[in-house]
Amino acid sequence: MERSLCQHHRLLTIFLLVLVLVLAGAEAQSPGCKAPDPCDSQVLALLIGTCAGDLDHPSEMCCEGVVAAVGIRLGDTVEVPCLCRVAKEPYLGVMGLDIQSILRMYPTCDGVLPVGPGTAEACQGRV
Repeated sequence: MERSLCQHHRLLTIFLLVLVLVLAGAEAQSPGCKAPDPCDSQVLALLIGTCAGDLDHPSEMCCEGVVAAVGIRLGDTVEVPCLCRVAKEPYLGVMGLDIQSILRMYPTCDGVLPVGPGTAEACQGRV
């Protein structure tokens, strides 16, 4: 029971952090600004961070971040600019996660794009 309560508290804390970041971004945006970046690497890193400790059974919240990070691409190329940006976020390192962790969870999260060794290699020099 204690572990469940602890996990619930951790998820609530992460949810609140994401909410604060989203609200701060919305407040900073004025009517004349361009649309928000679909690859907000900080928000996606926070979502993915909820998976720390259980990569084999990622939560729905985590999977949303994983699928978005891998799925936002440049057309039909191998380049994965969003994944590269997310993998550089310091928060992921603090949580013990990296680009390989994200790619490992991607199929479990029902990701449909083909990923393999070349996917991570596309970020070499960027991460």
